[in-house]
Amino acid sequence: MSVPASERLVFSHVLEGLYFRALKGRVTPRFVQRLRAEADVDLEKPLKPGYSHATWTKCLQLTAQELFPGQPEEQALQQIGATLTKGYFDTIVGGALAAMLRVLGPARAVKRMDRSLRSGNNYSECRVTELGPGKVTMWTNESGPLRYNMLGVIRQGAEIAGAKNLKVAITNFDDESVTFDLSWDA
Repeated sequence: MSVPASERLVFSHVLEGLYFRALKGRVTPRFVQRLRAEADVDLEKPLKPGYSHATWTKCLQLTAQELFPGQPEEQALQQIGATLTKGYFDTIVGGALAAMLRVLGPARAVKRMDRSLRSGNNYSECRVTELGPGKVTMWTNESGPLRYNMLGVIRQGAEIAGAKNLKVAITNFDDESVTFDLSWDA
């Protein structure tokens, strides 16, 4: 079920996890102003139920510029993805997901990544191909620079699920999707 780009939404608890949990104390007044002016996200008012994919992309790009100036955007977005995941797991929805991932362990957690990602938006699609014990290929429909954010999300999620000696790499991408190779000690 592919959601058209114009209808893709990221749910408010994802922004809550990033800006109010993971980045608590690091969101400056200047940063709040930039988010309001450039992304139409006002952190001083109640969050909307959902934000467009384009708005979410802009938020992450602004976050990279504000918190990781001078770093390549790819590295900054990967760090934000890991930070976001930690903060997301501090929300009510994310906390339940984190507890479940720990119980499942890395192999089963990775296999259900599609459902995990969909807890934060209405569009994520994910296909996992098991290549052997502790080795999978994962395709997801995350596009553009957010593939690097997804790399951080996947890494952090697999580590929370208990993956040891984890390696995650982007092996292929195009305008619509990205493919990752993941391996860990089985």
